[in-house]
Amino acid sequence: MQKVFGITRKRVAVISALSLAAGMLIAGSLQTSANATLSSSPVKLVVQYETGSSGQVIWPAVASAFTKKYPNVTIEFATVTNAAKAGPNLQVLIADGAPDIGLVPLNSSVYTNMVAGKQLVDLSEIFEKAKLSSRMGPPAVAFKQSDGNYYAVPQAVQYYNVLWANPVALKASKAFLPRTKKFESIDSLIALTNRCKKAGYEGLAIGGNSTFAVSWMLDAMLPTAVSTSELDNMFKNFRATTPLTANYTDPGFLRALTALQTLGKADIYQKGFLGQTPAQAQALFAAGKSCLYLGISGDVGTFIKAATAAGTMNFTPDFATLPGVIAGTPSTLTPYYGTAYGVPQKSKNQAWAIELLKYFASDEGQTIGTIKAGGAVPISTTIKKANLELLPPLVKSVMDFVKKNPVKSGWTSEVPGSVSQAVINPLIQQMLGGSLTPAEVAQKQQDRILEVRKNGL
Repeated sequence: MQKVFGITRKRVAVISALSLAAGMLIAGSLQTSANATLSSSPVKLVVQYETGSSGQVIWPAVASAFTKKYPNVTIEFATVTNAAKAGPNLQVLIADGAPDIGLVPLNSSVYTNMVAGKQLVDLSEIFEKAKLSSRMGPPAVAFKQSDGNYYAVPQAVQYYNVLWANPVALKASKAFLPRTKKFESIDSLIALTNRCKKAGYEGLAIGGNSTFAVSWMLDAMLPTAVSTSELDNMFKNFRATTPLTANYTDPGFLRALTALQTLGKADIYQKGFLGQTPAQAQALFAAGKSCLYLGISGDVGTFIKAATAAGTMNFTPDFATLPGVIAGTPSTLTPYYGTAYGVPQKSKNQAWAIELLKYFASDEGQTIGTIKAGGAVPISTTIKKANLELLPPLVKSVMDFVKKNPVKSGWTSEVPGSVSQAVINPLIQQMLGGSLTPAEVAQKQQDRILEVRKNGL
């Protein structure tokens, strides 16, 4: 297999035919639902998804359904690692031989640079003609760029900062989740993990050796430490055209960092957490060796489903949310639409790639892929209620929680990664490892924002 910048190309689904069925041939072309004309000649599409993510189960299901509709189409997949998707993958997506549909995380410099360089195909046909914008509702606003175009289609709604809980371990530790599923204070979370450790379990398992886990927690706590206006400015102040009214050296941001340091010093995490990947933390939790695991709603359809089927996970998790910075002000779950896909300008099959993405984002495609295969929350709000009932009970419980507890967007989800996550995550890792103070982390983040405001991304 060929590997380039963490990309591994492999054939996952191949369903092809040399000609279309009788009645589908229209003078060498076929009509799509949007009345566009597509070639009926054999075509091969290459689609990227991230290894170890729900994309690896969602995309093959969608591809299978799509190629049954269009037998002249063959679909292959190229995988990209978590480490590569937000950086080195850019070189793959802008090069000759780029995949037809590429993974372009919205909070990554890959997406930012491709939009700025006009390296992505306009997908307004999907958002406007296929009415994805109205079906998504308000979140679709974030996908519309300053030029009035759309360049990426989201995969699912993921809620992160979910504290998955092992009820067996909690019972053995004589520890209890809050009745409201919301930790009201940092002290209450520390007290629970202390009970777990005394009983021989690890406390909160996280993938400390990743590009996101520790900064996820900042996303949950920051809205409880700063005002709404400060948070809104932090979403925008990397742009020189936005007045800088919220500095990262201000008390609120510093309080959030100090809260994370407090949790680290209280030893709430598993031993060696800064050296462990999310997969290792998941395995620890699935094996029943920790009381909690920091994850996302999509875990239900991926590692939880797989571990349960394999018999390595013998309990049904419960869940809770992280505490806020101030006692009595709990955090909420954090929504993420950023796992998204675009069509590179170097795609050799742009019309077919758009048609596939259109189907991927349709209610039918979301039901087949995101709901049935991925067990994740769909992006469309017009999915039939009967199809939503196909979601795993645990995912529906998360959705019910969200209905009662409005979510708040995460700073690292909204701001380009080269200004937020790629900067702050390693700094927090160093802080938790003892080599930086919260004040030093805050200053370095402030320095980066000032640099970007002066020189651009």
